[in-house]
Amino acid sequence: MKKSFLLGLGAAAASAFVISKKLTESQKDRIAMKIDETLLNLRDTAVKYDKYAHDYLDENRDTINNFKQSISDRFNHLKDESVVSDAFSSLKQATSDLKTYIQDSKDDIDQPFEDHDDVMQDDIFIDDPNFGEEDELKTVTFFPEGWKEPEKSLDDNNEPQL
Repeated sequence: MKKSFLLGLGAAAASAFVISKKLTESQKDRIAMKIDETLLNLRDTAVKYDKYAHDYLDENRDTINNFKQSISDRFNHLKDESVVSDAFSSLKQATSDLKTYIQDSKDDIDQPFEDHDDVMQDDIFIDDPNFGEEDELKTVTFFPEGWKEPEKSLDDNNEPQL
């Protein structure tokens, strides 16, 4: 970005130099007067809007001060109100409880298990009288009423084609 800025600045300077050499004295005078006129107009406009701002502030100073005072009163009322202080104390208590719980949980995790078999159980029990170790339940496919089971496909998966 710096290189492109410098290139642009150099190009602008070079073009300004070339143009200034090609302009006649009368053209240079007209351009200088136009620039001076534009700068004066901008200065007048800035002074005019500064005067407008000061006039507005002078006319509405009481309103602005009342607004500032009402906002200050509201914040002081909220600061003094017991609901906010109760909420902060409750938040502090909940935070300390959470820290204690996390520390206790961390201590429990760090302690080694004395008897791993009593704590962890890897067995999965399925309480179904129809399920035996030798038997494997077959997948049953249900079709809407009036449909027939499609013929078996000849692909490698032996899946039916619909």
